[in-house]
Amino acid sequence: MEVNIFARGAAGPWPEEASIAKMTGAEPTLRASSQRRRGAAAEAPARFRLESHLFYYFSQILARRQRTLNSGLRRFGLDYARWRVMAVLNEEPGCSMQRLSDLTSVDRTTLTHTLRLMENEDLIVRHERPSDRRSIAVSLTARGRDMLTLILPTVLAETDRALVGFTPDEVDRLREQFGRILANLKR
Repeated sequence: MEVNIFARGAAGPWPEEASIAKMTGAEPTLRASSQRRRGAAAEAPARFRLESHLFYYFSQILARRQRTLNSGLRRFGLDYARWRVMAVLNEEPGCSMQRLSDLTSVDRTTLTHTLRLMENEDLIVRHERPSDRRSIAVSLTARGRDMLTLILPTVLAETDRALVGFTPDEVDRLREQFGRILANLKR
C-alpha cells in the first residue's frame, strides 16, 4: 500500500519536497525510494534551503531553549546540562552512566565533567553498584532534589512560552510525532 505522507499534494508542505517532486516528476510517498530523494538532493544543492529542512527547526528550537534556560538557571548557579541530569535522575534514581548518557543525549566525557561539578556542589552522588562494581550508579542528593524543585518553575515557564498558541491536542500530537521520529532514528 502506498501512503502519501504530504497533505498538500505532490508538492508537499515543504519547499524541499516541491523541488524534489518537480525534479523527479513523482509524488513523494512512503515508498518513494530514498535513493531518488538523495539523487534529487545531490542534483540541486543550490535549491536546498535550511528553512525547508525539518531538522533545522529542531536545532534552532533546542539552541534557543538552551540559551534561554542557561540565562534563567544562572541565578541558581546551574546550567542546562545540570538541569538535564537532574531531570533524568529525578525519574531514574540510581541510573547507570550509560543510561544517563543516553537519556541526556550527552557523550560520556562531557557527562563525566558535568557530574564532577554536580558532585562538588552536592547535587548528586556516585557509587558503585553492588551487583557490578565496574558500573557506577548516579542519584540526586537531598540538596539536588531541593534544587530541582526550586528550578522547575523556570524550566516549565520556558516550555510554556515555547508552546504559546498550541492546544493541548496539538501538543499531544507533536509529542506522538516526535516519539515516532525518535523511534525511527533508534532503528
